[in-house]
Amino acid sequence: MTIDRKPELGNNPIQQGFWAPSRQWTVDNFLLPIKRDLHKRKNTGRFDGLTPAVAEFKAWVDSTPKIKHLLQAALAQANAFIIFTQQDNLDQIIDDGDYAKVLGYDELFEMLSLIVSTSPAFNNTAMVGTPMNALLAVTMGTFAGNGFLKPNQEPVYGLFHNAEFNLQLKKVLDSWNTFLKSPASLDKLDINDPEKEGSWISLAAHDAGVWQDMVYDAEAPAYGYDSWNSFFIRQFVPGARPFQGDPDRVINIGCETTPWEYQNDLAKATNFNVKSMPYSLVDIFGGNEQWADTFAGGQAYQGFLSATHYHRWQAPLNGKIVRSWVQQGTYFAQRPGQGEDSGTWEGTESQPYLAEVATRAIFIMEHEHFGYIALICIGMVEVSTCHINDPYIVGEGEPAVTIERGDAIGHFEFGGSTHMMIFQKDRAKLEEWAHDAQNFRNLTAPISLGSVIATLPD
Repeated sequence: MTIDRKPELGNNPIQQGFWAPSRQWTVDNFLLPIKRDLHKRKNTGRFDGLTPAVAEFKAWVDSTPKIKHLLQAALAQANAFIIFTQQDNLDQIIDDGDYAKVLGYDELFEMLSLIVSTSPAFNNTAMVGTPMNALLAVTMGTFAGNGFLKPNQEPVYGLFHNAEFNLQLKKVLDSWNTFLKSPASLDKLDINDPEKEGSWISLAAHDAGVWQDMVYDAEAPAYGYDSWNSFFIRQFVPGARPFQGDPDRVINIGCETTPWEYQNDLAKATNFNVKSMPYSLVDIFGGNEQWADTFAGGQAYQGFLSATHYHRWQAPLNGKIVRSWVQQGTYFAQRPGQGEDSGTWEGTESQPYLAEVATRAIFIMEHEHFGYIALICIGMVEVSTCHINDPYIVGEGEPAVTIERGDAIGHFEFGGSTHMMIFQKDRAKLEEWAHDAQNFRNLTAPISLGSVIATLPD
């Protein structure tokens, strides 16, 4: 989303930079099928009401005045911006399709119920696979939803940073996760109607690379998958992604990756108020001083995954895992005060912040020559489940687990996501696509799993 003028606190309530495409119509078009479906169901008496999890969530919001006030304020600010956008970009919106009307308080929960009652749809927008994100995208960018900065003061945090709100929202996400692991979630992998709206086995999905090098049986129901989630974490065909280089002298990338961010000389701790948003190691590691000290002065690479990519994580090296855990966090929070400079957006500001606040799986690995390396797999928006495979969960004080590169160590569940690798100071030389990540953001295809990301320094 772009805003021509610099937003002023109290004047324009929307911050650029929330996790959404830069063109408002993309969000609008993504939501329209859900919105039309809701209105059609209500007009014909076929709307079954809120799901149990969403009903419980709404009841909690209704009974918690501070939360209800923040949500109503965020919706009001978002709706004000939508109205402004409709007038400012009307010709473009008409060219590209219809647009979403303003959202009412009750309607928000009704649409949320429809979202968690079906599987994510395939489409050719940047919102593919993340309908809840599309629903909340504008609300996420408001001062009430996200928070703001006051000069020389600590941030004022909004709704999506509230710990109680996130705990309650997690129940809704968990209910959706349960549905997506059931056979009822296979409606968009119907081999009898492959071109239905939102189909993941349509020609458009194939053209987008959803099935390129992936395991599937085109003659079997649902291509051989028993749920939408099992499809989402589909495997590459054997041999499709070989690990490259001498494992004694290189570190590989353990997932498909689109380069996004690189920083050197990492600080143990940084201030969230800093606009350039440098990584804060102590926050990334959930307050663990030991690992923040270990990687201080080192370098970090961050990459991005869309919902069409491979979402499993594989060991990037021969060595051992000395510690691993899932750090619980937020789901829809963005950096308070982001977008205060004209022309900025989420990619340059929020992804580093998500590494410090979002739910994430953290692996600390050790290589004979490269020393300690951290792999951090970070959930974004409704991608709330970061699963570490049981053999690779290493608790505090437990014996290290030996790994070989390519070992399946875990995966995301449903949605797009981001990930980091952190290297100790002076222990690794990163490849150009990682060291100059910002200049490689527009690659037409991701860097392949198994590619070399680092070599031993000269």
